[in-house]
Amino acid sequence: MEGTTNWKNVHAISIFTFVDSLQFSFYMWSFWPYIQQIDSTMGATFVGIIMAISGVGEAVSSPIFGYWCATVGRITPAVQTSIVFSSVGNLLYLFLGSFSRSIAPIAIILSRFLSGAGSGNRGCFRALVAHNSQGVDRAKALASSGGAALVGLTIGPAIQLIFNWMGPDGVSFGPFTLSQYTAPALLALFINLSTAIYIHYFLDDSLVDNHLTPTLSSTAYIVREDELEHSECSRTTSIPLRMDVVAVIICMATRSIRMLATSNVESIGAPFTEIMFNFTHAEALEWNSYDQTIVGVLTIAVFLLYAFTNYTRWVSERSNCIIAIIGLFFFYSLTMPWPFLSGNVDCTRFIGNGTHNWEWCETLPPLNQWLYYSTYAVIYGICLPMLNNSLQALYSRVLGDGPQGTMQGVNQAVGSIARIFGPLLMSWTFSQWGPQATWALNIGLIGITIGVWIIACKRLVPLELRRNNSLVSKACSLSSCSTTMS
Repeated sequence: MEGTTNWKNVHAISIFTFVDSLQFSFYMWSFWPYIQQIDSTMGATFVGIIMAISGVGEAVSSPIFGYWCATVGRITPAVQTSIVFSSVGNLLYLFLGSFSRSIAPIAIILSRFLSGAGSGNRGCFRALVAHNSQGVDRAKALASSGGAALVGLTIGPAIQLIFNWMGPDGVSFGPFTLSQYTAPALLALFINLSTAIYIHYFLDDSLVDNHLTPTLSSTAYIVREDELEHSECSRTTSIPLRMDVVAVIICMATRSIRMLATSNVESIGAPFTEIMFNFTHAEALEWNSYDQTIVGVLTIAVFLLYAFTNYTRWVSERSNCIIAIIGLFFFYSLTMPWPFLSGNVDCTRFIGNGTHNWEWCETLPPLNQWLYYSTYAVIYGICLPMLNNSLQALYSRVLGDGPQGTMQGVNQAVGSIARIFGPLLMSWTFSQWGPQATWALNIGLIGITIGVWIIACKRLVPLELRRNNSLVSKACSLSSCSTTMS
């Protein structure tokens, strides 16, 4: 339905989600060398625990924020609270180097928990976008806001390049050191303050006011006598129609698998590249930041395609999701250090050095450096934003036109479970058996997901299509009944 979507508000939401996600992802590639500088005994398993703690914060806050927004009919109170959480988390991160070695791990855990809790506001924004959009416009509207958030998450780690000139030691100012690791936290604090002011003045946050033309309820469709000829069986017939729970569960589970694939890179990406390509901390940070820049450029291209063209009307959300999931499967298949590959990586720095004891490294075959980085850039720059944009739109349309605050919060919380257990599982399997185990786990889970989508393909459709099909079936039934009576 053209002309019924409040695009001004959708674009205002997109600006916020981009900037908010940007500051959240600043530390992805610099976190590993930063904590190694603070305490070299903190290994990959501890990194996994920290990433999981961030997921716990998001899992706890997102359903609370979603329910809060749905209850008060506004998103600003919950979002402002989330910004406070993020600000305190960034402030702690800025001062981590000033804590003693015994206190630093606690400060790191608290910092990432609060940052994760601050990111729990995304369900509120998806609910607001759903409220401000309608019908076929919703896919484009959610692609605009969700795509903007993913662009922020993707570009954020590349921002590290701006601060690399400061070096790991930086310059001391009283109780903290401004370095390539801590400067992003200072920028994140400035963003937190700016976004708090922005939503106060530029966002219409109401979930109650009707900005759209009246629509039918998502829970029932009424077929009236004057709409169907010969409907003498019933003057008014109600067709109960609720969301397809199976489709909702599949969408949530797929988002969790997507989060798991992302958490694999977040938790072990840095040590993986150091081992596989014999990089130092500085070399790994530089290479990963450059590659993330390419991912960011591609993600922006996909975002522009979704937000400013009619692509979402040419290709269905379901088709885009299947293509993207298959793309992720190919990434892990192509970059898997298969046992039949020849050669071994240089493990001198990673065995018996007092901090790590990765004996599996001795039998780990090397990957081609250009194959890994080019495949990562293409798949994570194109397929991941495709999946993110289309899955969000499909999930919202599966729910229908009713209020979505609570269900969007639940969806984010379920995805956060992957952020909790994903880093723990990936870092533990990495420490115990190496990247072959983590890659095999991702290949298996993504393969199962592809199978589920193929089997349940016909159920993964917007609610309005199911409603229309139900109406046609009911109309045929009434027409047959009328003919029989006459």
